[in-house]
Amino acid sequence: MFEAVEELVAEHADLEKKLADPSVHSDQANARKLNKRYAELTPIVTTYRSWTQTGDDIETARELAADDPDFAAEVKELEQQREELTEKLRLLLVPRDPSDDKDVILEIKAGAGGDESALFAGDLLRMYLRYAERVGWKTEIIDSTESELGGYKDVQVAVKTKGGQGPPSPARASGPG
Repeated sequence: MFEAVEELVAEHADLEKKLADPSVHSDQANARKLNKRYAELTPIVTTYRSWTQTGDDIETARELAADDPDFAAEVKELEQQREELTEKLRLLLVPRDPSDDKDVILEIKAGAGGDESALFAGDLLRMYLRYAERVGWKTEIIDSTESELGGYKDVQVAVKTKGGQGPPSPARASGPG
């Protein structure tokens, strides 16, 4: 199903060998590039290995279920786990936008509607700030013009990713909160 992942696993192993070579680190730009690619591939490889291991576990549990019916429940659990890993792997394999790793300036302006639109702009700002905090991004209000009722007529915020991490995948972004 995930034939293309085999190439990524091979590339990951190759990068691991290169990064173990001390001579690679003499060229900092090249070492940084290799480390970045290695970090991009690691979640894919880890998830793929879990996916294949779960497939093996399902086969083993099915064989054991023929002798012991208690393993039939384990087969169902493992199949559910494999479905979750399949979906996670699909999300990880979606190509990333090159701009995902860049910091942004967020600007929110209240539209026509007076104080009510300024209050909405304030709610919108709090929502974005809370989301950024939740995924570990740093925010800094650069400039703002507040309204009399506590909203914002105009606000600019710098949003900085930590270590070049782009937006989280949908699976990581959603959760308890």
